[in-house]
Amino acid sequence: MSTENDDLERVAEAFDRETDPLQSFESTFQNIDTDPLEAYIDRVLIPNGASEQTLDNYRYSYRQWRDAMYDWGRHPACPSDDHVKWFVRYLREDRGNVGTTIEKKVNNVQRAFEWWQAHQAFPHPADYNPFKIAKDELDLSDDSGLADYPPLDLDELRRVVRDCHHVRDRLFIVWPLKLGIRAGELLNIQIKDITLSNTTIQELYPSLGTADALEAYDDAVYIPPRNERDGNKSHNPRILPLDDEAKRVLLQYLPTRPMVDRPWLILSERTYEPISDSEHVSAIWKEHFEGINSEYQDHRAIRSHYGRNFFTNFWKIQENVPRELVQYMRGDKIGNSTSSEAIDEYLTAYYTDIRELYLDRIFKLG
Repeated sequence: MSTENDDLERVAEAFDRETDPLQSFESTFQNIDTDPLEAYIDRVLIPNGASEQTLDNYRYSYRQWRDAMYDWGRHPACPSDDHVKWFVRYLREDRGNVGTTIEKKVNNVQRAFEWWQAHQAFPHPADYNPFKIAKDELDLSDDSGLADYPPLDLDELRRVVRDCHHVRDRLFIVWPLKLGIRAGELLNIQIKDITLSNTTIQELYPSLGTADALEAYDDAVYIPPRNERDGNKSHNPRILPLDDEAKRVLLQYLPTRPMVDRPWLILSERTYEPISDSEHVSAIWKEHFEGINSEYQDHRAIRSHYGRNFFTNFWKIQENVPRELVQYMRGDKIGNSTSSEAIDEYLTAYYTDIRELYLDRIFKLG
């Protein structure tokens, strides 16, 4: 449960309610053969004369919904409103969908959900609609008619970083820009995934750098793939170097991190629990880029995913780095790179290729 729902958990407890009421149906749905989404197509769409193009659109939406839900360890028929929010962000940030496309896909799944609510065969309560809740709480404004991100230069990014005085906020901005990581991947980093050649911090955090992948490396971060770390989205793992600026913001943050025995790098400052919702990171970007977004209202708003976009364009376009090295740094699939190679050999080979290149050419925000 994400930390912003703590207050609602207390409300639900007071009234003997559940904030995730469909979770209890998970195991039953896993054990039946019927696909509830296909049932909606067969019993509603087809009898009502939906065209082949419409059916294809629904099937495509449902395929993406199923894939996302199974990645999150949940049956597609048992979402919470958090799952719907994650699906929206997945479509926007990973699939590059614009607002109108996102809304159509979410609506396609919502129509099936509301049929389940109405049909006597399904257990979905009529008083809980996670799609309506998510749409009420998220901005689904259409950006299809907008230009791409504002054409910012490094000086403008440097001003934002310079004006950011909260150490955790600065980490939230600098690391996605310098490492090309998603907000969810940032929140999912554990202390063991980072190695730092700093004895003071090593004494403060004995588990620092103990991930097997980092055994031979100093001043680096390991980003596990989706099949190793729940919530991560990249198919391939990667190790990325930490330059002086990335290390500096980390060294400023670590002494302020709550000193509790929790493995995650970033914890809620109030509950000391991990933060599962990437909207926390996006909210920081929204706050610090408010002036720029106001100035460029005819462009896509800068959210946390802009860091990954800027990182990719820097290496592919400005630096003209070979495609497979950019793919490695992003965690993308590189042909069949991990299908026949031991993962440690894959990591070593690519990290060796990019380490010096990265440290010599990475842009400076200071």
